[in-house]
Amino acid sequence: MGFLDRLFGGRFTQPPPDEPPLSDAAIMRELHPFRAELKAFTQSLLARLPEKEQARLVRRVMRRYGQGEEPSSALTEGLLDTDKGQSLEHLILLAIDWKGFDGFEYLAPYLTKVCGIQELYPYEQCEGMTVVQVLVEFDEWLTKFGKRYLHLNTGGDEYAGFIVDLDRVETMIAMAKDAGIQARLEAF
Repeated sequence: MGFLDRLFGGRFTQPPPDEPPLSDAAIMRELHPFRAELKAFTQSLLARLPEKEQARLVRRVMRRYGQGEEPSSALTEGLLDTDKGQSLEHLILLAIDWKGFDGFEYLAPYLTKVCGIQELYPYEQCEGMTVVQVLVEFDEWLTKFGKRYLHLNTGGDEYAGFIVDLDRVETMIAMAKDAGIQARLEAF
């Protein structure tokens, strides 16, 4: 700096800023404001899974969030990754595209089994039905077991959601909101 200082007439000798230096934790809180809330929501979402699998998936979601993804995309990308995400026997988050009738028919039994419902969902594809209508019927069927299907806004064109106990619907919606994720009973 001595050479540049002499070359430019001493303009590089400014006093340090008045701001106190921030710790690494403070910087991370600024860069990732939903970190604790997203972790709590993900843990609550995955509560039915074995502890080891739950911890692995929570780490995946938090790693994605730490890499700069939005909370909803970190959750969906972390859980839905075909190679390292959730397995079929631990299916918690369902995501199907707008013409995903076959995907729903295949994945719905796994989703209900993980949630403790032993009865198979009597799915039959009707001509002219949309995926949203299929999900509404699925939600109505779940109510007889004391459960509901909550939709997540992923920002994409897929329909993503999960099954939650009837008495935890409002809690899960509030936890999702705190984590920066939109969740509701109606499709987005």
